Amino acid sequence: MLVRPHYHGEMGQDIGGNTVARRPLAEHPAWKRGLHAESLASRMILPVVVSASVEDRERVEGTGRLERLSLTELVRDARAAASAGFAGLLLFGATDRKDARAFIASERDHIVPRAIRAVKEAVPELGIATEVCVCAYTEHGQCVLFRDGSADVSGTLERLGEIAVAHADAGADLLIPSGMLDGSVAAVRRALTGEHDEVPVAAMAKLESTLYSMHRVLVDAARIRERAVPLLAADDPSASRARALRDVAEGADAVVVQPGTSALDIVVGLRPLVRRPLISFHTADEHAAFIAAAEDLDGPAAERETLAASRRAGADLVISYGAWNAAD
Repeated sequence: MLVRPHYHGEMGQDIGGNTVARRPLAEHPAWKRGLHAESLASRMILPVVVSASVEDRERVEGTGRLERLSLTELVRDARAAASAGFAGLLLFGATDRKDARAFIASERDHIVPRAIRAVKEAVPELGIATEVCVCAYTEHGQCVLFRDGSADVSGTLERLGEIAVAHADAGADLLIPSGMLDGSVAAVRRALTGEHDEVPVAAMAKLESTLYSMHRVLVDAARIRERAVPLLAADDPSASRARALRDVAEGADAVVVQPGTSALDIVVGLRPLVRRPLISFHTADEHAAFIAAAEDLDGPAAERETLAASRRAGADLVISYGAWNAAD
């Protein structure tokens, strides 16, 4: 079943009918340094995939030499990322424990909350962003849950709220509901009200693209033939603009645009419209292309140039598996 998005106009409103005003992300202690830094490395967020089933490092076939990490190796990489001056990490979890309702994703002792706590204990100054989605934890691999054969949107939004609270309890500094389900930002903000009201939430503007396949392999998500929740039309910039502005009005503290290279024009277009930090997300597939082309060109240098292009386009922070190539 295809879940169709709906939009409430370009400015948008929160569930109470009032435009939401959030504290600027630039004032958040975990992101303040990066958002005011000059160097490319200081604007980088490194994605990492952590798994309780991995004892050390597990290179994942077909992902351009990317790996799943144990908690010990994650902390090792977190220390290295801090030494390189990175703004933070983006944590993903991989597990073979899946069910129809993604129950494990909101458990307090699940691998992602454990990873957040481990990194925060070892490198408290490093920002930690997390993905808030159900696709890697379900048997069907979709970004929406199902009940009685139909998409259970309200149940999914409730689960996203529970996942967000589990991550916030563990110490996450930025929550990214990435599944493109309409209402996700508002649902997460609502779940965080009270104790975690000041934990930032980022909206996702994810374009239709072929460049997401390796990520699904990395997090061991079930294969899907067609997305139940559609992505934004790549040939319609107005769709990205409407979605981003609506999500900001519903409480988003930042907007993540994905993929990195092919959505540079979207970043440029959103820059004067969104009074929030923009984050350009270069996918695992994009990074793998530079790895594959290394015999014919200087891959690290070429990737650094691409990441720098995101900054010139107006991205305040840049997510990439090639973040090490931006290190000074």
